[in-house]
Amino acid sequence: MESALIGQSQIMGENAPEVLKLATIHFDGGGQSPGPVTAACTVELSDGSFHKDVRRFDQGTHNTAEWQALILGLRLARKHGERHVVVKGDSTLVVKQVNREWKTKNPALRSLRTQAEELLALFVSWRVEWIPRKENWRADELGRE
Repeated sequence: MESALIGQSQIMGENAPEVLKLATIHFDGGGQSPGPVTAACTVELSDGSFHKDVRRFDQGTHNTAEWQALILGLRLARKHGERHVVVKGDSTLVVKQVNREWKTKNPALRSLRTQAEELLALFVSWRVEWIPRKENWRADELGRE
């Protein structure tokens, strides 16, 4: 019995696997379609700190704004050295397309998807998931400021 406890304490010591620390990105895009649009994101880094970014575009669609918001969040997480991310957004289109569940036929969206995939490839691990709009309130409000 004692040897089992020693073995377990050794596992929990220096050689224990690193606990996975995730950054969480929330993204949202909106605006006139077509017309001026806004991309907004919030990033909670793995150390608990919170960052946000907003970009406005003179021309775009709601869907291009959603993609731009995702890209903005990924860049912000990379800028802060994050290696593992969970990305959450209320755009079914972006989530399904980036996860390759839906095809991306629109050339403008295909270009944005490629940019997002190139950024995602820089992370050790990533997950993009859909959440209801009410759970995406911070990014939504940020985009409306």
